[in-house]
Amino acid sequence: TYWYSHSGDIMNYSELLDTVRSYTEVDSNVLSNTILNVFIVNAENQIARQMSSDSQRRYATTTSEANNAFLDISGPEGGLRYVRGLQLIYANNDITWLEQRDATFMDEYSIQRSTANTTFTGEPIYWATWDATHLMLAPTPNGVYTIEMWYEETPERLGNGSGTTSTTTFVSNTAPEVLLYKCVAEAYSYLKNPTDMQIYDQKFQVALQAYANEQMGLKRRDEYTDGVLRIPLKSANPDGGN
Repeated sequence: TYWYSHSGDIMNYSELLDTVRSYTEVDSNVLSNTILNVFIVNAENQIARQMSSDSQRRYATTTSEANNAFLDISGPEGGLRYVRGLQLIYANNDITWLEQRDATFMDEYSIQRSTANTTFTGEPIYWATWDATHLMLAPTPNGVYTIEMWYEETPERLGNGSGTTSTTTFVSNTAPEVLLYKCVAEAYSYLKNPTDMQIYDQKFQVALQAYANEQMGLKRRDEYTDGVLRIPLKSANPDGGN
């Protein structure tokens, strides 16, 4: 069985540069590749921070250390934006989801259940964000546990942004208009043209909302469970009233 799909029009890196210059009618002497790379990274960050796409979902497995409450999260594939969840995976492949709490709760939980000069240990139940590169577990693990982290990675970078050389990304393939409108808005901001900047920023917000509806709405439901989406139609009141 073969599955066929068509993602529609795409926009690669060089096409994006050319299109931004065409929209603004400004050549590469002013809008150089270096300047446009900054706009692209800014656009990618804005898109990622305002919505979540399935392309940025990642899963990584690590192990805890006995008598160490902290997990190092500085090196997962793709870079870490935020953690979606943690689960313990047992030898028989059973799983237990850990509950997220605030670090203040974790500290109080451990102190209240500890004796003087003794760390409270056991199978972890809770997790919390400790700092930019560490998570905290409670109770402190009393042994080695396999832990799977579900997380959101940093945005894919197009072209030469942040040192990458990708000619296309998930966004440029599936929603090129979102990336384009934000880059054009950034360009007009750079060119000190607030009127056109506002026009394209509004176009960006409209396109981004439609993209978010697809990625965070349509892709995360199915017709069997939720029914087919329907557009409500106005109809006349059969009694002749309003």
